[in-house]
Amino acid sequence: MLGIALAAGAAGPAAAQAAEVLLRVGDAAVPPGTIVDGDAVVIGGTLDVGGTVTGNATAVGGAVHVSGQVGGDVRAAGGNVILDSTAVVGGTVQSSGGSVRIARGAIIRKAPPGRPAPPMPPVPTVPPMPFPPSPGPSPSVLPWLFPWLPSWVPHTFFGILAVWKLVGGVVLLLTLLTFVGTAWITAAMFPGATAVVAGALDRSPAASVVAGVLVWLLIGPVAVLLVLSVAGILLVLLFFSALLIAVQLGISAVAVLVGRRVRPGRIALEAAVGALLLAIAFAVPHLGWLAVFAATTWGTGGVVVSIVERRHHRGPVPPAPSTPPPAIPAPPPL
Repeated sequence: MLGIALAAGAAGPAAAQAAEVLLRVGDAAVPPGTIVDGDAVVIGGTLDVGGTVTGNATAVGGAVHVSGQVGGDVRAAGGNVILDSTAVVGGTVQSSGGSVRIARGAIIRKAPPGRPAPPMPPVPTVPPMPFPPSPGPSPSVLPWLFPWLPSWVPHTFFGILAVWKLVGGVVLLLTLLTFVGTAWITAAMFPGATAVVAGALDRSPAASVVAGVLVWLLIGPVAVLLVLSVAGILLVLLFFSALLIAVQLGISAVAVLVGRRVRPGRIALEAAVGALLLAIAFAVPHLGWLAVFAATTWGTGGVVVSIVERRHHRGPVPPAPSTPPPAIPAPPPL
């Protein structure tokens, strides 16, 4: 709940007074015997006035239920206004996108044009409800600042935001599950290649990072050179296909290393455990994309390092040993 006190100075010798504004997101209530010396506003909930509100009682995206006294207007955008038989309203009663239900015995004191409203009946002197100071400026109430806006605008806007967040969460979950599944399948189908890349990552982690960064820097120039070559588009497609295979094999090797630290076992099991832990890291807000980039760069560099190590250890093919000429038998002695 947010309580806001707005100081209003008075001319002459009159002392300055403070007007309260009760503002809350969700349901709010002014219990019987409680006085709010100012306005009461709720957003997305129901405002239940059983005590006294000296200003206006407003609900945006909710209803207003009055069984006590309201000195100003009672307004609801996207909800109903309900007045019990004990309700006393000093202003008007309005509902946009809802209905107004007034019980018999309720009093609505709407002032005619050019005349002041009759005074409110006396209320008992009860100390006002204390409210903590506001941490910042209060959100605006759209229907009253912009009366030309239709009442369904806030509901539609917040509904679209909720649906968008839900769809984004489902897509993220499916993406992470796909990542875990592909890492496990890669390690299960190609255990030898995955183990070779994981070994290169374990032996040369810094060199793998440098190689991965060089791969990202050279993608553009290499793609341009391939497009300008004779084969053109075909070579570009083959290049990016090889790059995707290297990325998938590298990220599976990274998952194997992570899973080996937690649950050593078969390489497929290590890949599944490591991919699950990486997926949790990838889902961290604002830092997940950094983890994705780091793991992909390191894994792709590990593929490059493993290829270089394989070619280095293989070395040039030694020449075949030459066969000595057959020995000539010595002549028999005379």
